[in-house]
Amino acid sequence: MRPGSLRVPIYVAAVGVAAATLLLMGDWRSSLERGDFWNAFAVMLGLALLGELFYSRLSVGTVTSAVSFVPYLASIVLLGTPWAMAVAGTTELVAEVIIRRKETIKVVLNTAKEITAIAAAGALYELLGGVPSASELNLVPVAFGAAATTYFLISNGAVATAVALSSGTRLSESWARLVGRTLISDLFASALALILASVYVELQLLGALLVIIPLFFIRRATQVNLQLEQANRDLLELMVKAIEARDPYTSGHSQRVAKLAGALAREVGLGLRNVEIITTAALLHDVGKIYEEFAALLRKEGKLTESERRLMESHPARSAELVSTISSLRGAVERCVRHHHEHFDGSGYPGGLAGEEIPLGARIIMIADTIDAMTTDRPYRRALPYDRVVAELERYSGYQFDPRLVDSFRGSATLRALVATHERDVPTSIVEKPRRWRLHVANESR
Repeated sequence: MRPGSLRVPIYVAAVGVAAATLLLMGDWRSSLERGDFWNAFAVMLGLALLGELFYSRLSVGTVTSAVSFVPYLASIVLLGTPWAMAVAGTTELVAEVIIRRKETIKVVLNTAKEITAIAAAGALYELLGGVPSASELNLVPVAFGAAATTYFLISNGAVATAVALSSGTRLSESWARLVGRTLISDLFASALALILASVYVELQLLGALLVIIPLFFIRRATQVNLQLEQANRDLLELMVKAIEARDPYTSGHSQRVAKLAGALAREVGLGLRNVEIITTAALLHDVGKIYEEFAALLRKEGKLTESERRLMESHPARSAELVSTISSLRGAVERCVRHHHEHFDGSGYPGGLAGEEIPLGARIIMIADTIDAMTTDRPYRRALPYDRVVAELERYSGYQFDPRLVDSFRGSATLRALVATHERDVPTSIVEKPRRWRLHVANESR
């Protein structure tokens, strides 16, 4: 959580108060009258705690995902809402304090949001005709489906809201990053909760194990897949850093361009998959400069000769060729890399594409690449301030840059904040007016 921000503690306190209120309002006695109650409670609590040992770490901060939601939802069917809240609350509290050793504010949030989500899901389940019982099978699939959907919306939404408040990102962005890859699989997996409740009524503990154990293996496979994706990303970033080590003035350039390109892609409303494609392409847009013929050009101070400029202009094609050697990057990522120096009016390279012929991702990377060049200190000039960056983008809007993307950049508070991290207060007089930013960047982004 971001130090000094009151929004997150106030939000967590509100969720905590809501959870405490729901616990106090629960009708605990009615559940105790049902047959085989304590056996079912002990089994669901044990399975939920076991599920927390198989959590997966997601790509946003220290957020994790476990399979414990299956016994949580099954508890609604078997035990009723109050005791399902008890299963969820106890499990989350133990897991956050003992297993993951989270700080207090996260313990409160994660425990309270599970109690709240289960309370809402259980209330909807009973409202739609579900009758909780640990000894008699009363399947109401429609009621259960509505309850499961409600649970995921509230539980995931609570975490996404906390992440958005603490990081300053939009709620839609934090939701996509947190839930985008797992929501559909979790909704399908929630059907196992209904199966778990059914087989528990028939076979007790043995039936519960027959359902929950395969789920652990499925979740483990998902975790390994996420770890492999992160490992591949780390290797790509390591390769890019090795390339940029040749030129101290462009150190970190590709990572910054990737961050800017991803933010601009989200700003124009692209989905998570397209944002990932563009971010990856932006990270790799200069990877072709690893070839030896570019080494001298990257180290050269001052402007390039005409022949050197032509050689430098071959780097998008060389980068695309290198990217295409990785099968998962062929297609959209490769095209974005190849065409990231195309200009909106058709005067760019290597293909002379114009307007909508240029892949949208390449047009986004063009702007992000230029912004980073303008906001980075160079041996012959200081970084440009934000207002000058906007002025230069507007000057070449419709010529070098897609006008709609320029408008999106200009109106984005998120992108302004990113640019502000590089902004320097410099007098306009020390910066030579470029004939065209394409030439300026061709000599700078080396």
